[in-house]
Amino acid sequence: MKKLYIVGTGSGALEDFTIRAYQTINKSDRVYCDELMYTKIKDHFDQSKLIPNEYTKTKTRCINAINSANDGYTTSILGSGDTGIYGISSIIFELIQEQNLDIEVNIIPGMTSLLSGAASLGSPITRDFALVSLSDNFTEEETLKQKLITLAQTDLILIFYSPCNPTKRNIELAKEILTKYRGPNTIIGIASHLGEPTEENITTNLELIPLDKIDAFSTIFVGNQDTYLTMTKKMVTPLTKNQT
Repeated sequence: MKKLYIVGTGSGALEDFTIRAYQTINKSDRVYCDELMYTKIKDHFDQSKLIPNEYTKTKTRCINAINSANDGYTTSILGSGDTGIYGISSIIFELIQEQNLDIEVNIIPGMTSLLSGAASLGSPITRDFALVSLSDNFTEEETLKQKLITLAQTDLILIFYSPCNPTKRNIELAKEILTKYRGPNTIIGIASHLGEPTEENITTNLELIPLDKIDAFSTIFVGNQDTYLTMTKKMVTPLTKNQT
């Protein structure tokens, strides 16, 4: 059976690769990745099987991996975080279905920044939450605005991916809407460059959110009405409403 593995590699640190991810890469004949991932992993795996391309050439990378698997090579394609969360898994399935190919697809889950970012900031997502992409490429502005207005009126914790992709206009829109419906003292956490030497974690409130510190590698956490900052500036949402 022709096999293609879609491997989530986590949100930053090589140490956050799962055992399954390591094992899958090692048993693959060919491993497709972007240039940033290649730089990170090239000294830890057999370089002869690693096939990098440009970070922005995602669809090309997916097509090449599918073609490799269809030719009978045990193939892996790597994606940051978890490939099922704003990742490449759906692209792979769509391309295989379009070509009516008989390829067994296996997804290896990865630690997304929803999890690693929360751990770095404290315990912000102990209760119900919603995950939203602020990428300019995903949603029309008016549709995103209506989503944000609806979510801002709930007591859900909110997590924003891609707050600078490529502009910051949507995080600015989110700040404006959240300030109106939740208030300027809403607790905010920013987890950036997770697992990298440049990792930075900031906890503050909505009024003081430092937009200049947010980039394409930031994940934003918005607390609910019970979220608070500890004396050590950790962001915590209590498990039950009567906890403080």
